Amino acid sequence: MTQPHRPGRDIPLLETQRLYMRPVRISDASTLYRLHTDPLVVELTSAGTAMTRAQSDERLRLYLREWQEYGFGFFIVYEKQANGDLVFAGRCGLRSLDRDDVELGYCFTMAASGRGLATEAAQQLVDFAFFACGMRRLVGLVRPANAPSVRVLHKIGFAYHSTGTYRDAVYRRYELAAPLPRPS
Repeated sequence: MTQPHRPGRDIPLLETQRLYMRPVRISDASTLYRLHTDPLVVELTSAGTAMTRAQSDERLRLYLREWQEYGFGFFIVYEKQANGDLVFAGRCGLRSLDRDDVELGYCFTMAASGRGLATEAAQQLVDFAFFACGMRRLVGLVRPANAPSVRVLHKIGFAYHSTGTYRDAVYRRYELAAPLPRPS
């Protein structure tokens, strides 16, 4: 896995017209726990079983380790408001699955769903992965019942690859290859 964005360098902030995205930090524990227990998140990503606070905190520690080890990880996503305020919308990021695969993952609160925010954030992360980190491929693992996530992946160019198990659950695997460099 190539990664020009190396650990220890300045961690990027990402921004779109509607979103502000910053890397997770330890102070996000309560925010992530609320997200991990949001009814929509539980229904679509956890098969109806909410994370405990300890599980959510362990997930945060994993996200922080990813930034230290690989130079990429998860971002907290805020929606920009007209008055300049930022409202928490969800999380979106990159996670190393193994030596060859990096997963694009995201989940958004019920309040932030259905307005294209996940698609916008996911596209930013795809660009970050391919152009800042030099990755050559991304994967998306989606539970079969999670139709909204499948729509996001299709909108940003991912294609279905296979169905398999991950952590004792059935997932559909989607893949997206980096664009080929333009000839000089």
